[in-house]
Amino acid sequence: MARKPEPQTSTSSIKYTCPFCFSSIDLKDIHYQCTNPACTKIFLRELDEKGARKFRSKNLEEEIDIENTIFLGKDPAGPSPVTTKYHVIRNSSGTCDVCRKPVYKRLCPSCHNPIPQGAEEEGSTVFVLLGPKGVGKSHYIAVLINQLRNSFSQEFGATMSPATDRTTLRYRDMYYKRLYEEGRKLAPTLSFEESRESREPMIYYLRFLEGNSPRVYTLAFLDTAGEDLDSAGKMMGLNLNSFISRASGIVFLVDPLQIPYINTRIRMENKPQVGSNVANMLSDIASIIRTNNSIKMKDPIPIPLAVVLTKSDVLMKAPENDEEDSILFGLNSSLYIEREKGKFDKTNCEQISAEIEEYMRRVVSKGFVQIVKEFKQHSYFAVSALGSNPTGNVLTRGISPMRVEDPFIWLSESLEEKKR
Repeated sequence: MARKPEPQTSTSSIKYTCPFCFSSIDLKDIHYQCTNPACTKIFLRELDEKGARKFRSKNLEEEIDIENTIFLGKDPAGPSPVTTKYHVIRNSSGTCDVCRKPVYKRLCPSCHNPIPQGAEEEGSTVFVLLGPKGVGKSHYIAVLINQLRNSFSQEFGATMSPATDRTTLRYRDMYYKRLYEEGRKLAPTLSFEESRESREPMIYYLRFLEGNSPRVYTLAFLDTAGEDLDSAGKMMGLNLNSFISRASGIVFLVDPLQIPYINTRIRMENKPQVGSNVANMLSDIASIIRTNNSIKMKDPIPIPLAVVLTKSDVLMKAPENDEEDSILFGLNSSLYIEREKGKFDKTNCEQISAEIEEYMRRVVSKGFVQIVKEFKQHSYFAVSALGSNPTGNVLTRGISPMRVEDPFIWLSESLEEKKR
């Protein structure tokens, strides 16, 4: 028979938001994993009949991870459950119930994804990206991750590392290879209803270790299909409400080419159709946050909001007529002023935000700007992930990102400002 679990010994109570499943958990109730593979073999060998049906996989050296299997939308009793060669301890004793030795790899009790060391002090600072279908979320995520890992990290003395091997493989196989190595546009994101595995975000830890106050941020990149955000009811049904309402900061992407006022005036090839009403979508997001966090309508929403105009390179060309001139950024635009490197350039950020806010008031609606103001801290940005319009599915001019990291510089500064 398998040994009985040790009683829980932890007494501290610290709340932590899991960046994978967005469950709010108590760190005194976490699970652990033993890194000695021999414990898994002993555990499986000593299981009773009921336990054998529940945990024993086809590979007698790996046990079924029920919690992680359910998190990924699979059936633990089905043909392809998630298995692990490292024994899971489903109590918070910090001791393996097989070898009786201390264990240090901590797991979220809801989804069995890792809880990093330092979570007690650093908590979970999670930024999320949202936006309608066709806004360019996949391209923005792919290029942003590459920029944060390379030029941004060098500029700000930071390090960025994936939280799991699955994040590493998913980014490499689904994003980097196609975009950077093959020079092709990314395929459209499948809805949660079509692809349950897409419900797992790619998680990275961004660490700023220089200076007087080291900081660690958890970046959760959930590449949601735009149609999953079409209504508050659909977001609630897919459990995206937890993902949204427990975020530390929100990046809301808007495609200028999907805005009717711009779409009818701009001249370009491969012009997309007019998209969803971004004011309605942002209003639904605000309502979900208020409902889930019990925030009254008269009170501001405390989650910082970055409103990001994507594909902005198409708005920085020379106008071909007066209609185009009314929707393009001229040579005097603040977007042409480079930000100061290695620090938060507040003046440059405020100049761009003021310009884009007025632009959005004119080309979208005053109502949209009013919804943005429901968020206590908010700022506007204009970025371009690719830097130029692709020819069909081919990136004929390569990738030349423009200011994709600006929203995250502002978000990190906004959170530090709240602490001060």
